Amino acid sequence: MEEQSMTTSNTLNSQGQPNSVAINYKRNKAKAVLTLKGIIDGIHCDEHLNPTEEVFLRAWKDNDIFNLNDGDFIDIHEQIEDILEDSVITAEEKSDLQAMLDDIIKFGDTVSNDYDALVNQLLGFLNGISADDDLNDAEIRSLQDLIASNPELADTWPSNALKSRVDDILSDDVVTEEERADLLNLIKAVSGQRMLETGLAYGMSADFATSTETKVTLEGLSVCFTGEFLSGTRKAQQQKAEQLGATVVPRVTKKLDLLVLGSVASRDWKFSSYGKKLEAVLSNRLTGSQTEIINEDTWNELVHLV
Repeated sequence: MEEQSMTTSNTLNSQGQPNSVAINYKRNKAKAVLTLKGIIDGIHCDEHLNPTEEVFLRAWKDNDIFNLNDGDFIDIHEQIEDILEDSVITAEEKSDLQAMLDDIIKFGDTVSNDYDALVNQLLGFLNGISADDDLNDAEIRSLQDLIASNPELADTWPSNALKSRVDDILSDDVVTEEERADLLNLIKAVSGQRMLETGLAYGMSADFATSTETKVTLEGLSVCFTGEFLSGTRKAQQQKAEQLGATVVPRVTKKLDLLVLGSVASRDWKFSSYGKKLEAVLSNRLTGSQTEIINEDTWNELVHLV
């Protein structure tokens, strides 16, 4: 495999983080605002905050990374303090805070063309709408709008797969409880709310591969799947493989042609093992097995799902 040289931008330090404090602050602010917007959008008016919502708002307000000389945060803090005083958000308070956040997002120079910043905003929003372990129709539509309004996100993995999943759910204007639970599960994984389960921070994906070839004919190949998939359930991936002439097998053998890795972090993806199926393939390849490993992005291109 040909090695590619990589040049580190002088805007980043040795850990890959921006040298400029201003860049970090701008990105953190964007993520914080989108996260708060997500949680506020999901709170019902004129009702007591549930414990998760109250804890979230207090934690957001008390986060010491925010610059308290920033007029935007001063205004937001005052609004949150009013809400927390009686633990009830009125329709007027919710509307005022939503309008304030929308103005910051639209006019406050928090939205950047830099892809990393856009991803930070998306992760913040995903955290917000999933923090209370409930996903309502308005939040799902807001997620659809957020991705669609940022073409660079909408056209780039894994946001494009998430967009495809949401578009599919909303295509009939009815969100079933199964669809809602499945999407919430994915959102929590992508936004890093499973660190205790996975051992991986920020929903890190399993992005290992031995091949990125997208012109493989599946007819006659044996294919095995492992992990959790953004672009559909594992069963849906298996059905697609079978439609294209492949034989889906449940376990890894030395004769396996292709192992497909789901991109969402799960219990399968620990740094120590990379998942039992992946470990088995790597071991078999050392003794002459020709099994190829592809990630979900390559799989989707291969079967034209994206």
